[in-house]
Amino acid sequence: MLSQAQRTTILELNAQHVSKREIARVLGVSRVAVRKVLRSNSTTLPELHRTEKAEPYRQQILELFDKCQGNLVRVHEELVAAGAEMSYAALTSFCRRHGIGYAPPTPAASMILRLGGDAARHVSA
Repeated sequence: MLSQAQRTTILELNAQHVSKREIARVLGVSRVAVRKVLRSNSTTLPELHRTEKAEPYRQQILELFDKCQGNLVRVHEELVAAGAEMSYAALTSFCRRHGIGYAPPTPAASMILRLGGDAARHVSA
């Protein structure tokens, strides 16, 4: 998917009467992608609405996560054995998005504040 910066550049180059072929060549994207951006005439990224394959198995995932002591490989094996059709990648991304077994990342600044004293001076030096 094209970034907002690429979409902006496409629209700006088009306004300068640069050909679609040349825009595609310069940005290293397909002419179809350039045409789609020009047709939409917008720099905003299109919102994707995908259904999650793991959602129907949410309760089962939570139970298996506890039973398998947080081992998602084992959770995936158990789900597939029970007839679920999903990849391991789909399971792990579902778990990340829903905070199953994943602690939210701690920003570096709060880590420095927690260290305090001498440790904070050494980290920031």
